[in-house]
Amino acid sequence: MKGLFRYLSPFSPDQSGAVSVLFELGGIIVILDAGGCTGNICGFDEPRWFSKKSAVYSAGLRDIDAILGRDDKLLEKLKDAADTVDADFIALVGTPVPSVIATDYDAVCRLAEKNYGIPAMYIDTTGMEDYDKGQKLAYEQVLRLLKRCRDDKKNGKDTPASRLAEKLEGRSAEFGNPDDKVIGIWGATPLDLPAADSARALRERAEARHPGCRAVTYGMDSGLAGLYFAAKAERNVACSWSGLEPARALQKMRAPLEISFFLDGPEEGGAESAAGTKVLIVHQQVMACSIREWMRERWDGLTVDCASFFRTDAALAEPGDRKMDSEADWIRLVRDGGYDVIVGDPIFRRAIGFWDGDFVAAPQYAVSGGMYAPDTDEEYWSRLKRELTAAIEG
Repeated sequence: MKGLFRYLSPFSPDQSGAVSVLFELGGIIVILDAGGCTGNICGFDEPRWFSKKSAVYSAGLRDIDAILGRDDKLLEKLKDAADTVDADFIALVGTPVPSVIATDYDAVCRLAEKNYGIPAMYIDTTGMEDYDKGQKLAYEQVLRLLKRCRDDKKNGKDTPASRLAEKLEGRSAEFGNPDDKVIGIWGATPLDLPAADSARALRERAEARHPGCRAVTYGMDSGLAGLYFAAKAERNVACSWSGLEPARALQKMRAPLEISFFLDGPEEGGAESAAGTKVLIVHQQVMACSIREWMRERWDGLTVDCASFFRTDAALAEPGDRKMDSEADWIRLVRDGGYDVIVGDPIFRRAIGFWDGDFVAAPQYAVSGGMYAPDTDEEYWSRLKRELTAAIEG
């Protein structure tokens, strides 16, 4: 059965992915649920909840409200939130209940925008997909809103969107000075990055790779103004699948694109031989490919395959790479693959008790939450590299 997990835990769902993109953008985020989905997001899928502020609300839908489609109740709650929070926008995030009863998100957003003077958008998540789909939907809606802001202002319209454009243009310093050469990093969320400080560490590595540039991680340590001015970036980086589409769109505007975590290359003396060793890396695709690139720079003769339960991009895949749709796919891949070393979240080890190779832990927050999360980005990578070295050279 495709959806049956006997050993693995449920992965972060699409509404969690959407919130991970929206969390630091300065909006009112409303999860259209009775409270359970919001509890999961804030308690398990969003580590920033314990260190940063964000206006995340539950709609608190009662059964009768959902059944009868009492959107007036939702609008009353939105008014209370809008009166309390100085927000740039309102974002409605879908869950299983509104998707089943076919809530008219567009109508609710139009009414909210008209009544409260704040731009509104909806993320059409269902709670039935993985986090990366929710991230992609959130990026699409945020960028669509920002385009509406620019268009309304350009056309001289007095709308909530045009007023937001004026406000964001007044915050241009958040993106940097006009003479700054900016590297825009897309797809950076806690669900894809190793540790709480990984956004900062990733920016530092990108700046070290490109001296004279300043890096911005959109949505992490960066607000809505960063995305508003994203087209001014000198180059762009995608660090997860969800960041590929907007980064590629900007690539068409002649901004070079890199898909990388900027891991260090080999030490002095060149690569060592590891002929005959077969390695499998299981993670989100961009992370897995970055680890593979680092390994190939350090060791010659390795066979390295990447696999993921999450969405993958064909342009990044190599012949041995796999997209897994079920726990059975994972068990079959390990059983038939002949791998000597596997790199992945420790939870994946539960399902392959029959395998006796070397397992190197590479936790992912979307898989195991805070169970194995490291304290720092440096701790994550130093331990991973150390254990990989021991497994391959030992």
